[in-house]
Order: sequence, then structure tokens, then C-alpha cells
Amino acid sequence: MLDVLNETSSGGGYLSWGSQKNSWNVDGDTCAPTKILIDPQSLRTGFGKIEKGMAPDYVWAEVAGTKIEQPSPDHKPAFSVNAFVTTKYGAPLDGEREWASNSRASREGLGKVWESVHNGASENSGKWAVIELAGSEPMQVGPAMINVPIMKLAGWADKPAVAEPAPQPMPAQEAIAAANAF
Repeated sequence: MLDVLNETSSGGGYLSWGSQKNSWNVDGDTCAPTKILIDPQSLRTGFGKIEKGMAPDYVWAEVAGTKIEQPSPDHKPAFSVNAFVTTKYGAPLDGEREWASNSRASREGLGKVWESVHNGASENSGKWAVIELAGSEPMQVGPAMINVPIMKLAGWADKPAVAEPAPQPMPAQEAIAAANAF
């Protein structure tokens, strides 16, 4: 199943793995989650180009795991899945986040657990995969060393409900101006 992540021709918050820093990141906050949930139905594969100062440019296959043409030499194989993080397991907040990446370390980490996730998804329809995160392992890629996250399928769960934050009251002057507008 690693082929699905490596051989393929967002709004809101995000989850990412930083191979060089050897850490996870949620919405810009470095953290050390021990578990996350992944929605296996959300997998997208394709290519991504990431340049400093630019929004990521992802091109997704219509069907995950199918080959598509590489848009440019600068686009690398990429994936995206919806993940759910929680403060209970080390994230800075509770909520659904997109994990989209074209990094080799992220593809390798998810690739090592994906066959188990894919095989278990049919027996756990509508459930999210519970993924234990257990540090990282170094991997030689050409002349460079990367840190690959260690991931293990630990079970299946329903996606938790998260309460929406209550609207903040308007300052008095704005409330008076809004009332006078009618």
C-alpha cells in the first residue's frame, strides 16, 4: 500500500510532521501527540509543490491511489487525510485537521501503517482509525537522513463531537451601532 502514497501521478487548521525538527505541528504549534484519529475515507493522493512564501499547490487524483501526470518537476508525490487531534493525547487543541504533505518522511510514516488502516476500514465502516504515535526512526534518503514518524493502528473509533465556541459578545459601542442600523 506504500505505492498508493509514493507512486501517484484546504482551508481550516492543519497537522504536519517536521522531519528535520523531529516533531508534530498543529496550526503552527509544536506538540507531541501520542494518538490521533485518521479518516480512511478522506485519503487523497497526487502531487504537491511547496515553496516558501507561497500557498501549497496540490493536484489530486480523482481516485486515491491512481496515477496521474506529474504537473511539473517541482511537484512531488503527496497525500492528504483528515485527522482528529485532542489535548487528551498531547495536541494543543481538540479538532479535525488536514494532514497534507509531500514530504518523504510523512509518506513513509503513513505508508507503513496504511495497509492495516485500509484493510480494517471495510470492517469498521464510518469509523476513524486510532493511530498511536511512538516517536520516530531515522531513514537514509540519498545523502540525507530523515526522521520518519512511527505509527501503529491501535483500533477504531467514532469521530468525537467538538462543541463550537460560543460567539463572543460585541463591545458596547458596536452593539449600539448595530442596533441603530435597523
